[in-house]
Amino acid sequence: MKPSTNATISTSCPTEYRVVLGVRDLNWWIVFLVYTVGAFISAGTIYTSDLAQRAPGRFFSAALSEFTGYYTAFCFIPLLVLGFKRFPILQSNWRWTVPLHVLFSIAFGVAHTFSMLASRTLTYSILGLGHYDYGDMSYRFFMEYQKQGMHYWLVYAVLRVLAYQRESRERERRAAALELQTSELQRRLAQAQLEALRTQLNPHFLFNTLNMISSVMYEDTGRADHMLAALSRMLRMALTENAASRVTVQRELEFIRCAVELIEARFKDHVEIRVDREAGTANLLVPNMMLYTLLENAVKHHDREREAVMRICVAVKLRDQMLVLEVTDNGPGVADVENALTKGVGLTNTRQRLVALYGNRYRLDLRNRPEGGLVVSVAIPAEPEREAEAVPASV
Repeated sequence: MKPSTNATISTSCPTEYRVVLGVRDLNWWIVFLVYTVGAFISAGTIYTSDLAQRAPGRFFSAALSEFTGYYTAFCFIPLLVLGFKRFPILQSNWRWTVPLHVLFSIAFGVAHTFSMLASRTLTYSILGLGHYDYGDMSYRFFMEYQKQGMHYWLVYAVLRVLAYQRESRERERRAAALELQTSELQRRLAQAQLEALRTQLNPHFLFNTLNMISSVMYEDTGRADHMLAALSRMLRMALTENAASRVTVQRELEFIRCAVELIEARFKDHVEIRVDREAGTANLLVPNMMLYTLLENAVKHHDREREAVMRICVAVKLRDQMLVLEVTDNGPGVADVENALTKGVGLTNTRQRLVALYGNRYRLDLRNRPEGGLVVSVAIPAEPEREAEAVPASV
């Protein structure tokens, strides 16, 4: 990822950090306070050292000397920051930037020494303290540089630490933003997949139901009218819940009741469908129309020549914090479970919807019954809808 303009990491080499803190990036009041405290501590050290050696305390002269030294060094910080920013020490250029900064530190030391001499001379003159004697300047330059060189590299180290902290915060911010963006894209992708699957599913349901009605329309108008009324209720519910990827078990079973009316109206005495729901599952969420898909699949694959009466059981259970949706039939079963899961429209849609909604937190199992027939079982996380109203345990 490309760093932002405020990043502290080099775009040419991700492992080499540049000190890019500018003059405006520093809190100058804090820096000034640090230098003030340092001046007080240094003056106090000189004063207590005099007292320890039983010499007359010279706090005023020590404070004057240390404050002018610290404050003149403070005035040079903007120049130091600009130099560090213009010539950062990297793994790829340290052979020439380190000697360059050594020269810069010497130049800083000379300039700082002259600044201290000028500021102290001026202060002594203003306060009427007489002539200020700085001593032999040839020794003074060497003596002061021992502290000035340390000060130079300490400022560089502090800026490096601050720059690294800023880059770490920036990386965390970018990572959080990327994670949020990825999560939003995944949510939109899952929603688009669900919408596409629902678009494929609803016409499939509608055409099958209309075919059932047309097959009995001229034989029994009463049955056809009853089926149209049930279809009307189903369509009203389907359109009401069209935008919802999940509904409550209560709502799903209301839809199933309408579907059972249609199936029973078509097959009359040749079908027996039972719906069982365990107590405490009414408010749990299930994928919209998933139970109907499983029921429709059982009806579609029933072999009437093998079993004259179609027997189907739809069960909703709660097992180990998982909601189990199970449809059992007395049909021919399947010869190849994997082929049934990948080739059948209903089961393929079911699996794709489960992946889109739950990722890998689901189970879809098919197993043939020893006495004949198939059991299709779907297990999903038991997630309640708090605002849903409870219904009686018997459906």
